[in-house]
Amino acid sequence: MPSPPNELTIFFADFAGSTRLYETLGDVVAHECIVESLGKISHFVKSNNGIVVEIIGDEIMAYFVHPEEAITCGCDIQQYFNDSITVHNHRIGIRIGFHKGRVELDKGHPFGDTVNVASRMASLAMEGQIVTTYDTIADLLPIFSSRCRPLNTIRIKGKSQPLNTSEVVWDQNNTTLIFSTFRKTEERLPIAGIEINYKGQKIVIRESNTPFLIGRGKNCNLVISSDVASRTHAKIEARLGELIIVDHSTNGTYVTTDFGKRSYDGINMRLHYTKWTMAGQGKISLGQPVSKSDENTIKFKSEQRNRSQITQISK
Repeated sequence: MPSPPNELTIFFADFAGSTRLYETLGDVVAHECIVESLGKISHFVKSNNGIVVEIIGDEIMAYFVHPEEAITCGCDIQQYFNDSITVHNHRIGIRIGFHKGRVELDKGHPFGDTVNVASRMASLAMEGQIVTTYDTIADLLPIFSSRCRPLNTIRIKGKSQPLNTSEVVWDQNNTTLIFSTFRKTEERLPIAGIEINYKGQKIVIRESNTPFLIGRGKNCNLVISSDVASRTHAKIEARLGELIIVDHSTNGTYVTTDFGKRSYDGINMRLHYTKWTMAGQGKISLGQPVSKSDENTIKFKSEQRNRSQITQISK
């Protein structure tokens, strides 16, 4: 087989909530579900002209010569796992991320900056989501770029400039999510702090006072008096200059953001053993959807860094 080119599309796929899977099904059954699902992912990689580099635990690393192949493969994988269950009648959720760029090879194994960025894209993805960079899909034919929509602008350690990210929309039946043309994500300054308001109690969360625990337990930094909240329900933590909310609960964490013109406005989502990079302003509800009548709703508002602070961080 000829040597791969120096520029490749690095592709990662892993399981959302694998820890919960083992806790729920037990080690033997969960392992069988993971192995079966890894085999399905490998099949889709190979059928789209990709190469499986390695499988580590519940994550597959692969590469493609062309990003179009990565898009098609990611859509095939998400569609399959959306429609199918394992032999043990369990539904598996997959997170996918990829990025195109120059790579170095060590005995056929890619390494370097492109691999790191691709891995970060996978870590940003939620269950059932495909995340990539704007640079990866910017020059594609409309048939592929029209399947993408802008997400956040993020900062990655070691890079002086922020990266625009985008989501590949794999569910063609959900036409409200399809953009006819891709619009580049607006540049967004990193978050300096999050002001939260709970029952009149105001707290500003910054990198210096993270991780910030939220839940029903007395050990939490913010104690929520709700029966549907877990003892340690969620936490806000700092990662590479960003503030991220991570769900660890039984019932999930619900987040809505106020409507506006920015890519992070108008969000309505449920986090369950997943995370979200906080931005804008909105509401958080533990264990149940956000409701105007719920006295346990947490209001939040983000405070962006100014450009002089960003310069200091990047040095």
